[in-house]
Amino acid sequence: MRDIRVITLAPYTAPNPPPNSVARRLLDSSQVDLSYAERWYLDLFKTHTSIKCTGYMVDDFWQRLVHQVAEEEPAVRHAAIALSSMHWQFMQEADSSKSKALSKAKPSANKIPSFTLAQCTMALVSLRQRLTKGDTYTTSSAHREAVLVSCIMLVSLSLFQGDVQAVTSHLRSGYSVLMEWQKVHFDGNPSGLVLMRTFSDLQLHRITFSQARSDIEAEADDLPLWQAVTISRPVYGHSEMSESGFSIVLGAAITSNYPRGLELRLGCSLRRLNDALADLLYQSPIGTKKTLMQRLMNWKIEFYAFISAHRDSLSPQDRGPVILMELWTIASDIILSTLKSPLDEMAHDSCLPQFQRMNELAALYVTLAEQASMFSTKAMLLQLLHLMGSKCRDWHTRRETLRLVRHFPRREGFWTSDHLVTVLEYVIKQESAGLTSSDVIPRAARIDLMHMSPLDQSNINLWYHRPCTPEEVANGADISGKWTNVVLSA
Repeated sequence: MRDIRVITLAPYTAPNPPPNSVARRLLDSSQVDLSYAERWYLDLFKTHTSIKCTGYMVDDFWQRLVHQVAEEEPAVRHAAIALSSMHWQFMQEADSSKSKALSKAKPSANKIPSFTLAQCTMALVSLRQRLTKGDTYTTSSAHREAVLVSCIMLVSLSLFQGDVQAVTSHLRSGYSVLMEWQKVHFDGNPSGLVLMRTFSDLQLHRITFSQARSDIEAEADDLPLWQAVTISRPVYGHSEMSESGFSIVLGAAITSNYPRGLELRLGCSLRRLNDALADLLYQSPIGTKKTLMQRLMNWKIEFYAFISAHRDSLSPQDRGPVILMELWTIASDIILSTLKSPLDEMAHDSCLPQFQRMNELAALYVTLAEQASMFSTKAMLLQLLHLMGSKCRDWHTRRETLRLVRHFPRREGFWTSDHLVTVLEYVIKQESAGLTSSDVIPRAARIDLMHMSPLDQSNINLWYHRPCTPEEVANGADISGKWTNVVLSA
């Protein structure tokens, strides 16, 4: 676990890069050999998609670095075009009234899926050419920066395509380059810390879903953050996770949503809050002997003290991220209980006030203007809604969660509203069969473990586990319970 600290950075204000810190060749965009359709989608990426990718949070990668590198790197340019074409397709499929800002007619000559695939191919070819040939005009620092930005774009594309194997492969390759570059302190390039944080966000996203169990052993070995969880389960499933591993993953999830520059906008020090978060990440030398529960309690005390003092003074850009931080903080006890053995699904019934509060916060979050039809590379809200919908058995509360997922279309990389609606509807139907709204779902009817892996963009392979009833055990069933496998179509 000692390597995890490398990629889970504490909240920071992005440094101002010195002028001319990296040697670059400037290209006139008018000289880039792009078709009209490619130019249109590249412009869409600059003005809309890159903003959506970060959930409207301040993010130096999506709002600055990727645009700089795209000016001269064909791999990044074509990946940006592919990503924006996926974004356009998502917007077209969502409520058209929510896309008035994109009223300009899109190029009519393209079928989006084949166009996107062609752009992905060109991005891969361009990256391979850079890796094999290199460029004499760039420094070693600029070369590594370009390769890593290209890698992040390819990971993002693979997330939206539901290609788990490609996500794993690109992350592993990019992480290796990043760690080598870190050994020389990023050659003084200020983009190094920006790239570290972006890789941390993507790795955190990667551990919220799983792949075919036959591939787990081979794919999970060499990305340190993954060592904190068992890859065969999403974060809400059972795993033999260490206390430090859970604490670090929770801290990374909170850090991912921590608003950049928050102290400057509030005009006050948040040292105690930041120290408590560093403690969760095992980055505080004074907290080495604290237990997990002590770290969690310390974080909750400092976070709710911060909320009490500053909730009414938060700027619009900080309101959404702070809601996500509160959601993860509330969810921490629920998630922790799902990672213990033996599992006790009945224990979640006592968490009803927490589930109801999470519904309130989620409803507030999705109604923020900038969250309409969200298309983000970050795992932000959907997996929390899935946790709520799968673990809360109160009839009305879990159906309110389902309503939020269904009525507010979102795409967060691998996670889509359509997929989760399909899964949650199936789970609720299985658990509630033959019951009324006033009935308590019995233990034997409750699904305690789930394993999801994508087959393609429309279908999900779902394995789920339930304990056997005493009658089934008496008739020779396995006392450990039974697994069922179904393919669900969104």
